Amino acid sequence: MRSVRKGCVCLCLLLATASMAACGERTQNGTFSYEELMAKFEGGIEQNATIRVLDNQMAIETGHLQEILDAFNERYSEYNVNAVDANMDQYVDLEQNGPDGYGPDVLYQANDMLMRYAEGGHILPLPTEQLDISAISEATMDAYLLETYGLDLYYGMPVAQQSTVLTYRKDLLPADWETRWDDDRNGVPDMVENLNDLYAYSLEVKEASGGEKYGLYMSLLDQYFNSEYLLSYGAYVFGETSEDIGLNAEGVETGLNLFRDMAGVLGSHCISQDATTQAATYLTDANGTAFCTIGTPDWLMTFRENLAKTYMRAGDDAETAARKAEENLVVVAPPDLPKDGNVKKELTNAAEETFEPVTMGGVNAFAISSYTKYPKASLAFVKFVSEYENLKWRSEALGAVPAREDLAEELGGVSEMLGERVAGGKVYMMPSTRDTQYIWPPLSSMFNDVATDNTTRDNPKYTTKESLRAVLDKLVEDIRSAMALGKS
Repeated sequence: MRSVRKGCVCLCLLLATASMAACGERTQNGTFSYEELMAKFEGGIEQNATIRVLDNQMAIETGHLQEILDAFNERYSEYNVNAVDANMDQYVDLEQNGPDGYGPDVLYQANDMLMRYAEGGHILPLPTEQLDISAISEATMDAYLLETYGLDLYYGMPVAQQSTVLTYRKDLLPADWETRWDDDRNGVPDMVENLNDLYAYSLEVKEASGGEKYGLYMSLLDQYFNSEYLLSYGAYVFGETSEDIGLNAEGVETGLNLFRDMAGVLGSHCISQDATTQAATYLTDANGTAFCTIGTPDWLMTFRENLAKTYMRAGDDAETAARKAEENLVVVAPPDLPKDGNVKKELTNAAEETFEPVTMGGVNAFAISSYTKYPKASLAFVKFVSEYENLKWRSEALGAVPAREDLAEELGGVSEMLGERVAGGKVYMMPSTRDTQYIWPPLSSMFNDVATDNTTRDNPKYTTKESLRAVLDKLVEDIRSAMALGKS
């Protein structure tokens, strides 16, 4: 895995007596010891502090955020601390709003966004000796590592990790799947184990239903989900610096052609960002519109709720419906890919002809704003929410995959599976740099173009290796142009 390391960057700090509090002048090349940088976190929690906590929408909608806030406030009642919902959009731009005093004290976001803030000095480096990071892998922690003032500092406390999985409906398996779709007789349907069989099954479903049903249904524009077609065949985002863009590395055209073939069987309805949310309906409706989807594990809670409602409308009581929804929605690792990129061929020995994909991943963490007036209370909240039992509570409430390896192992299932993929180097973590923001629009545009080429375009353009390489070269050019414009 390639990573980006930056040199000294700005950090908003103001020296005040023995401690340093955020905001004020930016320091470009100051030199501070670790103890000086962390002095703001020493001592007791500030009395009567009100800290605003920004969490994701699911935590808010499920009520989990309020529950954790109440539990935190009760634990630290002797300080009369009051942690409250920041009541802001989960993607509020701290870079723009923080200096104006509008922004959360504590915020939860993915590593590419948080480390963009770290580069600009908008979040504080954390005293990791006060945090329990012993069960978090080095790869996961390094997503929040930045060399600042000549020191390796961590700017976020990881609580969840993310990548793609496949979710399918067990009750939609064909009656003869054990004889037709389980060649190795391992009790697992072939169409969820490798992409060749998923392609063949999707084509069969499409033809039998006249295009009304899908084997696989997912967005063909989603840059995050579909990046595996590039990463698995040798692509990387950035090398040692963001000047080295490797999305057009030699051999990546094989993966892009595979994506093009998959687009042909999924169809034009999947050429939409909305297809990601539509999957929650199609995968769980009474018509069996979609057999499976590829997305992130946090959708499982929504899938189960929707499917339980479908069963209840068919006459099941709430308890039976919930049990059936849990039994029939199965989450597995993303399917293996053909080594030669030919997804249309029938496999004779899947174990030898396929390989485990490399998928895009990310690490979600809690961080502390440089503009907070209450760094000690904010740190207490970050410590509280990342405790083993509270992280387990969060994972079970939200369906999030915990960043702690020991907890992922205890929870088992998708948490353990994804944890093993991360540990095995099969998850490519989004680069922790602000330049990551520039890759997404060009990627989406490219996937749109290539998917359209094999669905609705009258005269397809990308039918040769050379034409596919040209598309990838243009992708890199577009990213460079976006970076140049964004920095001008």
